[in-house]
Amino acid sequence: MIPLSLYLCETLVSLRLYFVALPSFESLSLPNLKVMHMEENLYADDEVLQKLISSCTVLESLTVVRNVDETVKVLRVRSKTLNSLKLVLDSSKSWYNDDSDDWEVLVDAPRLNYLSLEDDQSASFVISNVASSAKVEIDVSFNVNDIWDMDESIEKFSAVGKMLDGLSIARDMTISGTTLKIISHYMSFELVPCFPNMIRLQTKLYTTDMLPNFLESFPNLQSLVLKLEGVRYSDTMWFSFVPKCLQTSLEYVEMTRPNCGAGIQMIRKLVKYLLENSLVLKKFTLRLECDGKEQESNVVKELMGFRRCSSSCVINVVRLEDDVCIFQHPY
Repeated sequence: MIPLSLYLCETLVSLRLYFVALPSFESLSLPNLKVMHMEENLYADDEVLQKLISSCTVLESLTVVRNVDETVKVLRVRSKTLNSLKLVLDSSKSWYNDDSDDWEVLVDAPRLNYLSLEDDQSASFVISNVASSAKVEIDVSFNVNDIWDMDESIEKFSAVGKMLDGLSIARDMTISGTTLKIISHYMSFELVPCFPNMIRLQTKLYTTDMLPNFLESFPNLQSLVLKLEGVRYSDTMWFSFVPKCLQTSLEYVEMTRPNCGAGIQMIRKLVKYLLENSLVLKKFTLRLECDGKEQESNVVKELMGFRRCSSSCVINVVRLEDDVCIFQHPY
């Protein structure tokens, strides 16, 4: 149990608390606290953490790491000064499983330039405010147990839509493969909101058939980073639709595929689609893990046979294991 005097420390600038108990308080004065890191603590109730955050009037950086054994199920972060926020909730570290949808995250921080969410427990994420230049990293599962066998719950769809709406002003986004798979299921019933400020997108793909429609929500995208691993795909869609960003703004593409021998057909179709439909592409980098020089040579020959829609595009093939460029065109 921390002493109540900690809540009244006017000279404190940085605070890190790990595995302690925080009691309720009636008064708080931390006028100079700029950095707060709270990890696996126990709070008297939900309001202790909420009031602690909102009462720090110059707070700039906040990290909160929770587990399911804690008492705070609804995490509210409200701050007019916060510019960096990282929230982590990993249910695998807890003593028991909580399958309820009672866990929520609510963020209202209009100056937020960096947001990281790593959460496999919370069912809802409401992002009311972030800065228009924000960078966001999202790895959440909305308390879904099996991303390959999701139900059609209205509540789940509503939660996905609310999170996407809240993030739609961001400029740079990294999405985990789990989150993107859930979004792809959502796209079967609802449209993804437009992300007009987004210039960089990074994600892991488990399926490829949703990619063109997903990219249509990023009309000004300039940089696309894809990691393909364990991909399941449909071969019916690549020539049916071209999103706006491929025609007007996409300049850089980086694609990583471990163990290309297991999915060379998928790589061929995806690379061909991107090269043949990206009008202003400047650089295309393909990172591969191939089984020997013969397979590397075959990949290069394939690339040479693809038409490039952008005549100024430079193609690089990089060996993944040692980060060595084995091919560049034009030289």
